Amino acid sequence: MLFGLLVFLIAFLIAAFVLSKTLKVYPEYERGVRFRLGRLDKVIGPGISYAIPYIDSTITVDTRMRVLEMKGLKVITREKATVFADLIIRYSITSPELAVTKAANVENSLKAVAETAVRNSIGELAFSDLVGKREFINAHLRESVESQAGQWGLGIEGVEITEITPSERALGIINKSVKKGKGKRGGE
Repeated sequence: MLFGLLVFLIAFLIAAFVLSKTLKVYPEYERGVRFRLGRLDKVIGPGISYAIPYIDSTITVDTRMRVLEMKGLKVITREKATVFADLIIRYSITSPELAVTKAANVENSLKAVAETAVRNSIGELAFSDLVGKREFINAHLRESVESQAGQWGLGIEGVEITEITPSERALGIINKSVKKGKGKRGGE
């Protein structure tokens, strides 16, 4: 009798352990990307899901909107003046399957694409155009970042340059142009 009870208790504990490893509850904002024997099986939505222990592996993905801040990006304008740009990117994961299988680290990939886009956009403009064309630059940045990030399952909500700070050399260029403008007016 005691031996039977002990066997039943051990079997119950093993079954409870296996059951605790097979069931997972996903909140509304999370998805699970399931791999069965190393191959992509499916994306698991919110609610209760099961996984076969040692056969299935699941990566949990948060689909809520995130904000990525990039500060002090060194950028060179068309006339070779150095400026420092601060950037904010608002994004969310729209395709968990692509986010897991196409990029090892979506945030680092997004940073690299955004940095290149900022350098390309600002590098085409003169220093004096940076303030007046900020909406144009932001739209261009969003378009170029969105086209690349979509391949990794990211949805870009917005890309904005928050601040542009000129370097000492850029300030010297501004001062020279202001002095030239005053000299022309004074000589007329």
